Amino acid sequence: RKSRNRRGATRPPPKPRMSSALKKGHIEEIKAFFKRGRGVYIWGDNEPYYVDANCVSKALFGAEMLGNVPGAQVVSRRRKRRGPGFLRHPVTVGLENLYEGVTIATIQKKSSLRPVMYGSGGNLVIAAYARNGRRALMDGGFTRLYYKWDEAGTARYVKNAACWLANDDKRIQKKR
Repeated sequence: RKSRNRRGATRPPPKPRMSSALKKGHIEEIKAFFKRGRGVYIWGDNEPYYVDANCVSKALFGAEMLGNVPGAQVVSRRRKRRGPGFLRHPVTVGLENLYEGVTIATIQKKSSLRPVMYGSGGNLVIAAYARNGRRALMDGGFTRLYYKWDEAGTARYVKNAACWLANDDKRIQKKR
């Protein structure tokens, strides 16, 4: 229902504010887990489905995701300095293509984050954090987990991400 301002003009109702389901204790547990060198994967999606993701990412390394960008495209390795595609990173090893998600959030660039994938709109969709023995991934397209899972590299990408987030490079290198 529309309301009227003082001049009698109608205005749309305000957007409902989403609040995080995570409490302070949850964030403290995640921070402690991360500080012990455990990997954290932070998934979000279009507004408002990044509220909890932002609570975690802000607490861990000061980053956030915003927006609603139409996606639903498959991207491949990025060939130019700008535009869509994924970059060379351990989580993209063996990928030929990757589905970006349906409607996706944009990760706000931060010097502590390394871009991993730009969506079809040129927005940063996946970024990696790796400092002081700690690793995290931020991803603005969680719909890729259940829509078109069997297409365009998602299964391989998730396996690569799990291995990288395990943060056990020394053990892996010894086995080679």
